[in-house]
Amino acid sequence: MPKYFKKGVKREHHFLKGLERPLEEIASIPGVKKVIPGRIYASDSRGFEIKVTRETKAGLKLIAKSDGSVQEIFLVVDRADRERVWKEIEKLAMEWEKR
Repeated sequence: MPKYFKKGVKREHHFLKGLERPLEEIASIPGVKKVIPGRIYASDSRGFEIKVTRETKAGLKLIAKSDGSVQEIFLVVDRADRERVWKEIEKLAMEWEKR
C-alpha cells in the first residue's frame, strides 16, 4: 500500500469529523481498492450523511455531509463490482444515520 494509505483509506489530507470509521468500513467492502478523500466545502448541512452520487472512470464518487461541511470521497472500484459496492454503501449509510 502506498505511503499515505492506512486500512485502505488515504490519510494525506483531512476528513470531516466522524468520517474516519465509516471510510474504513467502506474500504473493507470486497471490491473497493482505495478510498480517497477529496475537497471539503462549507455548507449549511446538519447531521451526518454519506451517499453515492455517481460512477466515475475509476469507480464511484460519494458525498459526505457533517455539521456545516461537505466532502467529496472517491473510490477505486472495478467496473464489475460497482453496483454491488454501491448497494452495500447504501445499507451501511442507513446504519450510520442511526448512530
